[in-house]
Amino acid sequence: IAYIWDPEGQFARQCNMEMVQLEAMEAAEDIAELKALIEKHHNYTDSPVARRVLENWSQSLNEFVKVMPTDYKRVLEERRTVASAG
Repeated sequence: IAYIWDPEGQFARQCNMEMVQLEAMEAAEDIAELKALIEKHHNYTDSPVARRVLENWSQSLNEFVKVMPTDYKRVLEERRTVASAG
């Protein structure tokens, strides 16, 4: 899984869509993970870009896309099905 900052909306055209799915940042757990990663990056590097992203979080969040490998997504869904079946 990767979170890509794509403020120009160009990533989908450059991505091999046969191997991955692009998803909007909607799940609360994904949003929390992404924000934590950016905060850590900012803390370690003092990145001005990370600072701007965090300062404008509500807008910046819409500029990220989640990249999910299709095979990995299938495995996760199968595991959830097995776990829910008991």
